[in-house]
Amino acid sequence: MNLKFKVLVLTLINLGILIGFTYLLFYIAFFGYINTETKSQMMRNFESAEKIIDNEKGNLDVALRDWAYWDDTYNFIADGNEAYKQSNLQKESLEYLKLNLMLIANDQGEIIGSENQGLSEDVAIKVTEKIKQGNFYTGILTKEEDVNTDLVNVDGQVYFVGSALVSNSSHSAVSNGSIVFVRAYDDNLMGYIEDLTGLKVSLSETPLGTASPLGTQILPTEYNGETYLTSNKLQEDISGEKSINMVILQKQTNYSLIANRFNGFVIGFILLILLILLCDYFVLNRMVFKRLTKLKNFLNEVTKKKDTALSIRVDGPDELGQLAESANKMLEALDSANKDIKQMDERYRLVMEATSDGYIDFLVKSQEIYISPEWKTFIGYEGGDGYQLYLNYCLKIHPQCKKRLLNTLDNVVNGKIDYYEEEFRVIGISNRIIWVLQRGKVVQRDENNIAVRVISTISDITMRKTNEEEIVFLSYSDPLTMLNNRAFMKRQFEMLNNEKNPDYFIIMCDINGLKITNDAFGHKEGDRILVAVSNLLMHSCQPDDVVSRWSGDGFVMIVKDKDQKYISNLIERIMSEAKKIDGFHFNISMGVGSAKRSIEHTNTEDVMNLAEKRMFRSKLMDRSSSRNAPISSLTRTLHEKSSETEEHTMRIKVLSNTLGKKLGLLQDKLDELGLLSLLHDIGKIGIPEQILIKPEKLTEEEWGVIKTHSEIGYRIAKSTPELEHIADAILSHHEKYDGTGYPNGQKGEAIPYLSRIINVVDSFDVMTHSRIYKEASELSYAINELKRCSGTQFDPNIVKQFLVIIEADELISLLEVAI
Repeated sequence: MNLKFKVLVLTLINLGILIGFTYLLFYIAFFGYINTETKSQMMRNFESAEKIIDNEKGNLDVALRDWAYWDDTYNFIADGNEAYKQSNLQKESLEYLKLNLMLIANDQGEIIGSENQGLSEDVAIKVTEKIKQGNFYTGILTKEEDVNTDLVNVDGQVYFVGSALVSNSSHSAVSNGSIVFVRAYDDNLMGYIEDLTGLKVSLSETPLGTASPLGTQILPTEYNGETYLTSNKLQEDISGEKSINMVILQKQTNYSLIANRFNGFVIGFILLILLILLCDYFVLNRMVFKRLTKLKNFLNEVTKKKDTALSIRVDGPDELGQLAESANKMLEALDSANKDIKQMDERYRLVMEATSDGYIDFLVKSQEIYISPEWKTFIGYEGGDGYQLYLNYCLKIHPQCKKRLLNTLDNVVNGKIDYYEEEFRVIGISNRIIWVLQRGKVVQRDENNIAVRVISTISDITMRKTNEEEIVFLSYSDPLTMLNNRAFMKRQFEMLNNEKNPDYFIIMCDINGLKITNDAFGHKEGDRILVAVSNLLMHSCQPDDVVSRWSGDGFVMIVKDKDQKYISNLIERIMSEAKKIDGFHFNISMGVGSAKRSIEHTNTEDVMNLAEKRMFRSKLMDRSSSRNAPISSLTRTLHEKSSETEEHTMRIKVLSNTLGKKLGLLQDKLDELGLLSLLHDIGKIGIPEQILIKPEKLTEEEWGVIKTHSEIGYRIAKSTPELEHIADAILSHHEKYDGTGYPNGQKGEAIPYLSRIINVVDSFDVMTHSRIYKEASELSYAINELKRCSGTQFDPNIVKQFLVIIEADELISLLEVAI
């Protein structure tokens, strides 16, 4: 490419840059203003929409205060009179107030009155449950702030939910409950906002991953054949979380006429520049390019003849004339320069040999190598000639690094790269492992672009790599237990999330009572427990299992490519071995939960949350755990009030656990079964004591009262977060396999599996042990009754497996069953 063409290309490039910069400048000035104004308008739109929504909240607050400070409402909560319901809790009232749902709750959070308008039963239940979860009845209200209205998202529909403390009309009485109004954000309200502002405003559930604080993204969209601008902003819900997405549609202003005039201006500007460029070209060709051509031809002649005695004269007292003179002087100094280069090359070789670094000269085609003497001695390279030295060089590369290094050298040789830098290990004298850094460059290639000669330097970086490995180890290790720490485990989680369809379990363990030990005996004692448990976990797991300390008293394990049987055996081994740890002030026990990656739980966070939930459930059964307090309180109340003894409860627990294992239940289901065995009759605390302890046969009316204990127990469990997961099993534990049981007459497989297990075990224990109203029966009688009722009262498969386990002599002896 000659200089004339280069100048022309460079000029065109500069012209393009100038035109582009000018266009960009005007574009930013014009369209930037339009974008800024559009964003400002969208911000004002959000402010208007939020103000209208706040006004709607305020209207709902006003209506709430009218109803909350009404003596009839206050008296209704106090005495529950039906007249209030008939006259006020009616659909007409909700229509007048534009409400979809009204709830009235006492100061215990129990709903004593409600009315639904326009919501399906399922939706009304979900809205009510959402309000309960947020403790909206009393949790956010105070004496100073007696009314509050917020937004709630249920299945993608947004609702206004307001709550107010109920008092008398003079505000002098202590609040005895609260009233809740629910209004859907529907088409009517959207139309009202559109009439006021001309904006289409919608509220919906925040899509996963949405994080738009204030309309930061404005996009065009088509709506009813017209172009609109749309943006979104996150709104806080009843819990203070930004789970509600506000989307605004605004008609887009047409700026096409201004844009056309702007483009016309730019085209005219380009034509003017092209005219100026053409004039400059004729001037440059005459005054510069012809003289440069003369100078180029002279230099070509010098190159061809290799005659440094030649000279050139270019007329003109400018840079081109000076360049010609410089060329003459350069030719005169060429011989001297060549001598200096040779001296510098020799000097460089001597410097390299005098330093601690080495260098390697590799002749590719002959596969000969030269290594500086110091490094040849340091590493222990051997070879009679360059080829043998090359073979020994390759032999001393560590096997784990050889493939990577040889691939890099292959890329260098084949012309893919000119320069390389690699860190790798070599096997030195006495098999010592040495880390080296080799930097190389191709200095000669043939006509096919294949490397002929490669020069590289080589440095010892063993000390640096040792320090790096130590830093990495310390950053990913727990200093007390020497297990992997939380940072290491988070890195493992990221790797698992990036894998395609990984197969793994996550196990969470938590030491019961560690905080009490730290408080009572000091942190040194607690540290000893942590070390003992850490050693237990390491010895219980296989080498490829990842064990880490997650928190103060918690541990997390990742088990990859193993089945459920291995996990069950591992958990059983950990819990069993923990009980054998001695030398402490109390028996060590642990809560353990596991979860497997599945279609429902695809990332580590979901699997981790499920494992943690199961771990907390397992801790409910351990008295040394703080989570056991509600369970202990309920069982103690049951034993004090009813004829249910602690011995009966423990027998049910032992039998249930043994039967559950025989039926192949996983550990999390065994934990649920153990909890159910303790609390299946918890509803009896709501039965009058004279009925529970009556020795005579119950009347039909009394028997009807007794049957309600399943439903009472269900309500107790549902209102207790720790027991909610066994509520359905408590409700159904007196259902019969043929559908003749109570309270709902469920049949066969429709009865929860754990309820069917408890039905068999509880019936067996009642038959084989004395009660206030009966004597204990012999084992043979109980077995015959189980067989007789198999398929009618009991699940036949469960009865079959149960009969197998009760034949074990040690189990019968343990349960003190009369034979």
